Amino acid sequence: MQTQRVRKRTRIIAVTVIVVLVAVVLAAAFLLTETANDDADTTPVTLFLSFVPSVQFAPAYVAAERGYFADEGIDITFEQSLNEADGVERIANNDLQFGIISGEQVLLARARQRPIVYVYEWYHNFPVGIVSPADLDITKPEDLTGRVVGVPGTYGASYIGLRALLAAADLRESDLGELRSIGFAAAENICEEQVEAAVVYIANEPLTIERQCTPVNLIRVSDYATLVSNGLVTNEQTIRNKTDLVRGMVRALQRGVEDVLADPDAAFDISVQNYVTDLPEDQYDTQRQVLSNSIELWRSDDLGRTTPSAWEDTQDILIAAGLMNEPLDDLAACYTMDFLPE
Repeated sequence: MQTQRVRKRTRIIAVTVIVVLVAVVLAAAFLLTETANDDADTTPVTLFLSFVPSVQFAPAYVAAERGYFADEGIDITFEQSLNEADGVERIANNDLQFGIISGEQVLLARARQRPIVYVYEWYHNFPVGIVSPADLDITKPEDLTGRVVGVPGTYGASYIGLRALLAAADLRESDLGELRSIGFAAAENICEEQVEAAVVYIANEPLTIERQCTPVNLIRVSDYATLVSNGLVTNEQTIRNKTDLVRGMVRALQRGVEDVLADPDAAFDISVQNYVTDLPEDQYDTQRQVLSNSIELWRSDDLGRTTPSAWEDTQDILIAAGLMNEPLDDLAACYTMDFLPE
């Protein structure tokens, strides 16, 4: 009798164990299925950012940190790189679907039959200018006559900005004392008096020069010309096949821009705590000013919207500089504003 009771208890325990094991297996299978479904509903996207990690990308960082990309079903990853040309080519080949790219690079790519498209204007004002020591009294483009001017090289947004300023003053490169390629070393060249003026990105380089050696004057390209600057770029294939994804990327980025405009301090904290993590604390004040300067370049009464005239003016400068041979057959194919939030 005792043996029967033991056997009965053993069977009950065994059945209970089996039931528990089955329940665990079913729960695990359910969770795996749910995870797979969640993954299926999320689209991985790598966003190419054409510079090193910086507070200047705060809107993208804020949009990621606050879940704005996730709200659109996007699993976002940032790729930071100084090689903008590589980003353009990979977007054109659909190896990447999105990047922050300067407007003149879109035109140059389209001239080579590369199918990239600008879908959101991030920088409303062109971020390039010419900086010079204040005691030289170079305050307008005409004052560059006979001066030694440094430029990173005869390419890219810096060179296009210089050409726009010269055109505004009816000057040619030959009217300068010298146009010298200095790479991205404007601060060193100004402080060491190797050049009298330098083409710079105005959000950070004038500030660096003032803190290193001398007060400066700044001539802003945007005061003399309306050129297309950095914005969100994709390709024709993505627009054709993944319309909702493009719309989601635009919407998430715009929410990030709006948040930074509304609360720069919070945006700065998000940037340095989670994305620009190697920034020394003794640089925080300087970088807060860089963010503030950048914000003034993003401000617009109509966020995200570019204009046909800006594309026409940018194309004219590229042709005048010899970087394009002739106007594009279809300039409007370079950009679309169809994805802007209503």
